[in-house]
Amino acid sequence: MRKQVLFSAMLSLGMLGGLSAYPVPAMALVAQQTIKVSGQVVDQEGEPLIGATVKLKGAQTGVITDFDGKFTIDAPSNGTLVVSYVGYKDREIAVRGRAIIEQIQLESDAMMLDQVVVVGYGVQKKADLTGSVSIVNADELKRVSHSNISSMLEGKVAGVQITSDGQPGADPSVRIRGIGSFGSTAPLYVIDGVPMGTSIRDFSPNDIETIQVLKDASAGAIYGSRAANGVVIITTKGGKKEQPLKVDYKGYVGIDQIQKNAYDIMNADQYSQYLGIAAENAGISVPGGYSKGADGLYHFQDNTNTNWLNEAFKTGIRQNHSVNLSGGGVNNTYNISLDYYNQKGTLEGAGPNFERYTARVNNTMDTKFVKFRTSLVYSHSDQDNMAVSNASEYVQGLYGNLGNVLSGVLNMQPTIKAYDPNTWVLDDVVGSASAYKYDAYGYGVYYDTVHGDISAMNPLLVNNMLTRKTVVDRFVGTASADVDLLNMIGVKSKNHELTYKINLSYSTTSCNDKTWIPAWIQSNRVYLAKENERLTKAHRKYTDALIENTLTYNGTIGLHHANLVVGQTFEQENTNTMSATGVNLSQPYFLQLQNASSWSADSYEYKHTLASYLARLNYDFDGKYLISGIIRRDGSSRLSKDIRWDTFTSVSLGWRFDKEKFFPIDRDIVNMFKLRASYGELGYEAAVGDYAIQATMARNNMTYSFGNQPITGSAISNFVNENLSWEKRKTMNVGLDLAFFNNRIEFTAEWYKNKSQDLLYGVPVPASAGVANTSVTMNAASMENSGFEFSLTYRNNDHALKHQISANLSTLKNKVTSLGFGTDKYITGSYITEIGQEVGKFYGWDYQGIIRTQGQLDELNALAQAKGLDEYQPGAQVGDCFYRDINGDGQINGDDQTVLGSGLPKVNFGLSAHLEYKIFDFSISTFGALGYHVSDYLYNTLNSSYGYGNKDVAVLSANQWDGDTYVSSIPRTYLSNSATLAWNDLFSSRQIQNAAYWKIANIELGCNLPNKWFGNYVSGVRIYVSAQNLYTFTKYKGYNVDYAGGTFTPGYNFCSYPTARSFMAGLNFTF
Repeated sequence: MRKQVLFSAMLSLGMLGGLSAYPVPAMALVAQQTIKVSGQVVDQEGEPLIGATVKLKGAQTGVITDFDGKFTIDAPSNGTLVVSYVGYKDREIAVRGRAIIEQIQLESDAMMLDQVVVVGYGVQKKADLTGSVSIVNADELKRVSHSNISSMLEGKVAGVQITSDGQPGADPSVRIRGIGSFGSTAPLYVIDGVPMGTSIRDFSPNDIETIQVLKDASAGAIYGSRAANGVVIITTKGGKKEQPLKVDYKGYVGIDQIQKNAYDIMNADQYSQYLGIAAENAGISVPGGYSKGADGLYHFQDNTNTNWLNEAFKTGIRQNHSVNLSGGGVNNTYNISLDYYNQKGTLEGAGPNFERYTARVNNTMDTKFVKFRTSLVYSHSDQDNMAVSNASEYVQGLYGNLGNVLSGVLNMQPTIKAYDPNTWVLDDVVGSASAYKYDAYGYGVYYDTVHGDISAMNPLLVNNMLTRKTVVDRFVGTASADVDLLNMIGVKSKNHELTYKINLSYSTTSCNDKTWIPAWIQSNRVYLAKENERLTKAHRKYTDALIENTLTYNGTIGLHHANLVVGQTFEQENTNTMSATGVNLSQPYFLQLQNASSWSADSYEYKHTLASYLARLNYDFDGKYLISGIIRRDGSSRLSKDIRWDTFTSVSLGWRFDKEKFFPIDRDIVNMFKLRASYGELGYEAAVGDYAIQATMARNNMTYSFGNQPITGSAISNFVNENLSWEKRKTMNVGLDLAFFNNRIEFTAEWYKNKSQDLLYGVPVPASAGVANTSVTMNAASMENSGFEFSLTYRNNDHALKHQISANLSTLKNKVTSLGFGTDKYITGSYITEIGQEVGKFYGWDYQGIIRTQGQLDELNALAQAKGLDEYQPGAQVGDCFYRDINGDGQINGDDQTVLGSGLPKVNFGLSAHLEYKIFDFSISTFGALGYHVSDYLYNTLNSSYGYGNKDVAVLSANQWDGDTYVSSIPRTYLSNSATLAWNDLFSSRQIQNAAYWKIANIELGCNLPNKWFGNYVSGVRIYVSAQNLYTFTKYKGYNVDYAGGTFTPGYNFCSYPTARSFMAGLNFTF
């Protein structure tokens, strides 16, 4: 009910803001009459447009503007005029009984070079940009359905990598030009001029009008210490002046399906054969229920044959509905949007699922010299997460193996039933089950006469019993006023503008978390004791207040044009969290903390303030010579008093070679030839955590002597670095922009080099320091990223088959140049980061093949014996893998690990196309990556040579002999390992895969129905069908080939939630 009330309130507020801002003319209230309407059509610079067409909406003919851009037409007093001009966007104007309409300004089409783009604290013409700014095609965004704003950038922008694990409601990972920090690499999002942090999951993609990506310091330095990872600037939809009320609907319904052929897992007969041979090789008895038949193969005792993928996955449902109301009067505009998104996940059980409501109201109002703008946004989201997330977890008091749900599904034995209603109550077979009211809900099928009391947990039980839920309410309110200072004092000037702007913003995010782990029992070895069941409830609240004051001068003197912005910003963020946990609740369950036998609670508060001063100067001479300079000074409360202020600067230059008199190529062929270069410095303030510079004292951890009497007191137990500062990134960028044949072809090439310095990194603390921590965080590390980026667009709208093709390609070279003091490498698991190499390379043993004969094994052991050792690989047998002795000591051990490959893509590319023919349109979007590897946990587990879990069918080809020679390409299998190391499963090149891929991300076919079919009461009716994540060309086996992994573990995919293949049908219309 609360959701509906809030939606209704915002809708009413928006309607009042939009309709009360201008009076309804009296003539509009009387009977319709025809009047003569006069006006003038101008471009964005106020220059008259000669030959523009003005006609009544729905009419076939109209009038043409004269030399001064003026027109006169007969029109109904409550009619609507449609104004159009080649190269400009059509505009609808409501007559509203007026005989004279002030200037009608048309916006240039996106393909024109004078397109205006949004940059930090202002706008610039596309042709005048000197920094690295990528403009996402707005029309292309509107044609394709998206559930998340970040995913709208997939494959669209060179140098931007988007990855997601496919979980409903998951926030995609966004990297701009590689890994620039050992912490978060998420960019800063700015919506309608207001910084929104690094997550925008709660906003609706249907509200987006334009997106620009700032990739270098010359473009992003205006945001100073928050822009090191790049900036994504988003502008939301607004109304149009003189536009009658327009209602747009966009909606779709679709299904999500998991591709079940990513892994080829064994059926019951295949698994039985694997189990029997593996037991023989290990020299142990074959488990009960499995025996060798007359055919010489192992079989299970009954016909149980569970396909766990089919049991665990279902068809998901997603839907999205959006209604947008927009319009405007002479001096105001309004835009009201309501959006609903719902996605039911593809995994059986409690989740994951995601639901989101969003409401937005944008208003503008112009007075004589002040332009006001307000925006209100409310979002409510409800996410049921997977019961166990994509990480190894341990639940206190839980006996048995609790792992990732997806991992459990794939590794479960096919000879075990997924569900058996006969095991709802286990009192007669499990001695302690009588103390449990619900036992294992029919999932307690492991305790049977065949498998016995094994320590393995039914993954479906996990995802049905455990609950993890998050409800988020987010509100953002902004208000701004632009004051024309010259107009205010009565100075009229066409060539000079002086504007003061104040921008206010307040946002609050409220999160309610709930985790419930009830007591249950599956067997004597797999249960959660009553005293360990727990209910956790948490409330998190984040608020952000922002005030910005800017003064902008825009002037032209002859051929000189300058734009100067100076300003001040102040932002304060507050974090307040509370969490409580209760254990052992009474039954029947009433899930409130006071019903627990005992409970505990904790809380956390933090306030963060950022104050800034900024200035930017853009200058050009005759549009040929361009220069831009930025300076910003930031002060952060996260840092120590003496070093909390720092200054960030940038400078960029541009040269329009095509405007020179000596330009050698016909300007009808080359419309733009621009060279540009930039250098600047950015900061990363968020890398310094809350309270990072403050030491803490433990209670009663030190004994002092006072007067020969021992006194218990406290001392600082952990050493902290009070001189932490923000990370910095110095960027260099050189670019070339070309446009040909009336801008039908646009091409951009860029080279960049980013040097990340003062990166936060844990430096070892000497043992003699007398503190508990073994490392301390310092601004000690540095890293470089460099590469090339290319973008190409071809468009042709002059033929019956209109078409546009876009392509982009980027390269990346990453290198760590410092890791602080006393260390030149960092190793975590199967990854190594070394100075002079890229971050997080795969690290393991150098696989040389399989030991084929006893003679070969003897030769290897002879190498060990020459060094005074017994065996090259202790316990290894014929049929096992062998590895290179890196250090030459005669034996394979942990010291023989080496670099195996890279998990960072060296090349990323995107390719998309859009075609229109008569009433039909077709779009396809693809992207991919080259030059990297992925280690997939599930694939490696399924191809393990050891253990009871299910396996990949390929493992059946192991254990093949030709006499005394092992001939299989798969090493021997063992039910248990008795060697020193698990030689056949050591992390090596066998565990990493070539992950080069090309993904067909989206295909959409639409039909635009003629307006006359609906009597012109409804227009823009479009029906479409689309498919997302349709197919991926790759040799990689597993889910989510494009999953990014962590900063120090790129290319590592631990059970990421599969991205579904989606099929949707949608409808758009306007009335």
